[in-house]
This record gives sequence, structure tokens and C-alpha cells, in this order.
Amino acid sequence: MAKSKTQPFGENIKYYCKDCEKFIQGKQVGRKYVFRCPICNTKNVAFGTEKSLVNFFHLDEKKSEKEEESKSEKEEESDKK
Repeated sequence: MAKSKTQPFGENIKYYCKDCEKFIQGKQVGRKYVFRCPICNTKNVAFGTEKSLVNFFHLDEKKSEKEEESKSEKEEESDKK
């Protein structure tokens, strides 16, 4: 795996902020395996391949739950009208 200057572990590594619940561009903090989120400025950032992060944090399930909630809210609003 070739290292790049922008990301210390190469191009295939993704960074996921556990607080924002989003994929981000991790900024490395002095120590080797600590990263900071540019959005919320916390150090609660996980890194790995996109597939491993999706599987570990169950991101597909979270997306489907949010979609279901938004659909039910829209249906409730349309019922009120």
C-alpha cells in the first residue's frame, strides 16, 4: 500500500467521526494513530476501509432507520393536511 502525503495510511483508508456519524477527512494529531474531526473538532475518529467501517458501525442499518423515520414524519404531515 502506497502512502500519500495527505493521508498517512494510503488512499483506501477512510475516516469516520463517531460523534458526527459521517465520513470525514481525518487530521492526524501528533501521535501516530490519533485523528481529529474537522467538523466537530473531537478526537473520536475511527479509521479503516470503508467496508470495515460500514460493517462495524452498522451504517447501512442507520441509514435505513433514518429513511424510515423521515418517511413516517412526511406521512404524518400529509395526514394532518
